[in-house]
Amino acid sequence: MKKNFFRAAALSVILAMSVNGAQAQTRNYECPPLNPEYQALADQVISLQMEDPEKAGKLYMGLEKKVQKNKEDLVSLGTYLLEHNELQGANRCAKLVYEKAPDYIPGLMFSAEVYMKMQQWGLAGGRYDEVLAIDSTNIAAMKRNAFVYKNVNPHAAIDYLLKIKKIDPAYTDADKDLGDIYYKLDDYAKAIAAYDTYYKVTPKEADKIDIRACENYLQALFSMSVKDETNLDKMITIANEIKPLAPKDIIIPRMEFFAKYNKVETAMDYEGALKAADEACAYIRDKQFPDSVYFYMDYDFAGKLAKEKGDIPQAISYFEQAVKDLEAKAGDITDERKKTENENKRGSYFYEISNLYVRNKQADKGIEVYEKYLALLGDKADISDKYTLGTKYFAAYQQQNNTPEQKQVYHDKAEEAFKAVIGTETTNRLPIVLAIQMLARLSNTDTNKPLDLVRDYYVKVINESEDETIKQKASNARFEACRYLFFYYVSIDTPNKVEATKYATIAKSIRPDDDFVKAAFEHLKTM
Repeated sequence: MKKNFFRAAALSVILAMSVNGAQAQTRNYECPPLNPEYQALADQVISLQMEDPEKAGKLYMGLEKKVQKNKEDLVSLGTYLLEHNELQGANRCAKLVYEKAPDYIPGLMFSAEVYMKMQQWGLAGGRYDEVLAIDSTNIAAMKRNAFVYKNVNPHAAIDYLLKIKKIDPAYTDADKDLGDIYYKLDDYAKAIAAYDTYYKVTPKEADKIDIRACENYLQALFSMSVKDETNLDKMITIANEIKPLAPKDIIIPRMEFFAKYNKVETAMDYEGALKAADEACAYIRDKQFPDSVYFYMDYDFAGKLAKEKGDIPQAISYFEQAVKDLEAKAGDITDERKKTENENKRGSYFYEISNLYVRNKQADKGIEVYEKYLALLGDKADISDKYTLGTKYFAAYQQQNNTPEQKQVYHDKAEEAFKAVIGTETTNRLPIVLAIQMLARLSNTDTNKPLDLVRDYYVKVINESEDETIKQKASNARFEACRYLFFYYVSIDTPNKVEATKYATIAKSIRPDDDFVKAAFEHLKTM
């Protein structure tokens, strides 16, 4: 048994070395120096546990017999073993001292530290609770209990931290820990308040300030910047102070960039704000970090900035990288809600990229990307989505660099898409009205002549949009129809003043001060 015990101990050393560094803690309980004789034996146990676990086991059991009757010696030996990552022996000492003196505070504190090192949070918290039951003002136990409960019972941790602040106002780590907990609970307002206090009093030195807390602070400020835009200035100040302390940390330049970009829209000095955002984007543009640490939001903001600058090809490139990042992570998502979120995000980027391609006179590529968007929607695609596909084909049809054959293909595709919209059974009539409008435009192959087919489509635009629920929304289409119908009825071989007056009147009801309306009524006087 001893042989197996210390083989397990050898493994525990390896495991202990990988324990999260956040658990490291200065000794916080009274512990007398270890008897030199016991320390010499303990050193042998520690040195042999990897190469000869059986011999180490025999030595340890002999050492345990020497100390097992004295609680102070058990704590001293156990602490020494714990600090040298010999967890199995430390754990045995912890159990023995607890059996011997369950109300001995140094023993309880030591036992709790063993459980902490073993990541047995519930057992560790139980020991600290026992200390506090004996001495309710033991601040060391409160601090460690707050650390334990921070991850398993955040509300209990908050209670302990608030008590600590009352007893020891100078303990600024309590504010940091409160900020961490509130941040994890998505209570960003309280997180900001706690981090504010911590940040103000903590020296801006790498070995004194917690960089992870600063990351959370920046992200909490950003989350609340919609309600308080001054958060953006605070983010920029903090990022400038912290960046030199953590040059390999991408979150700090990321949050600085997000803050500077969000200031562009409301800046008094638009050009200056745009330039500042562009400079902050350098961490992406210049690839200052490994590709693996960037994520879709980096590319999202970089794409928005490029779009703001009018660099459409660059905006497309960044948004495509955002999609690529989301696609790479989609396969690892098992939660259905998160799967849907991922699909929705990709869909929104496909939609944006498609629009940008059309805007960049690359409607053919816009169509290709939009079809990816429709594929993601699947059965969720509605009549508006189908109408938009038609507008993409119409944009492609209007491109100047088309061959006659390409132009005809895009014409036919657009016509097919709009007719499909018109044939859809739906209570949402607005896309149908707009599709008829687009068919009228497609059919208007000679703008100098009154065409019967175009007339028929525009009459349908007027008739289909009489319902008050869509009349206002369709006002632009209705006005366009009136313009054409007026032109038609005054241009045909036998002008029809009654019909022309009818559509001029409808146009006047939509835009009474429009120049076309005034000119139309002047023309009617001559008929």
